[in-house]
Amino acid sequence: MSSLKLPFLSALSKNFRVILASGSPRRKELIDRLNVSYEVIPSNFAEDLDKSQFATAGEYVLENAKIKAQEVYQRVKDESAKPVLIIGSDTVVVNAEDKILEKPASSEDAITTIRGLSGKTNTVFTGVCLVVGSKDGSDTVLIEKAIESTKVVFEDLDDSLIEAYVATGEPMDKAGSYAYQSLACFFVKSIVGDYYNVVGFPCARFYQMLRSLHEKGHI
Repeated sequence: MSSLKLPFLSALSKNFRVILASGSPRRKELIDRLNVSYEVIPSNFAEDLDKSQFATAGEYVLENAKIKAQEVYQRVKDESAKPVLIIGSDTVVVNAEDKILEKPASSEDAITTIRGLSGKTNTVFTGVCLVVGSKDGSDTVLIEKAIESTKVVFEDLDDSLIEAYVATGEPMDKAGSYAYQSLACFFVKSIVGDYYNVVGFPCARFYQMLRSLHEKGHI
């Protein structure tokens, strides 16, 4: 796959130890397109925050993303010869009743979730947090955060389609129990917003975050 070669991103790879705090193959595939050298060190954060303590789903995913990034930063900062930049991210789906849907607990849970999304609009929220160590060797840490949301409209789905989809096993590690980029493409009538946000990582927003950090002299 081709990747973008930009001078400031080449400098980022040279001057920082860049780490993706996620084991998601989808996020890795998308970040690879920027031609940034980085490592994958998944966060050990249990993702057990109380959702009721957050006013919006956006605030919830942003806090998850921040804690993931900070947890990895604390693990690696003292062993790194270069300043560290950690990429944390979290994605959830919110149904028409404003309930946060994460990964299903079972096949039955996935079937129930998808039935609830059928014929309705759900919203995908992704929080991205960058934890950036100081270039001057000080203990100063910069935190850059952003939220992206995309509305996804489902067709009316029959049970045979839902059950056949769940039988593939695909929804079991997906927020909201579906993967638009794969077999759930047969579910979606339309979207409003960033397609890649639905996949699990808002590429354009991430690039703008890096660009802003560069223009401010932080990376």
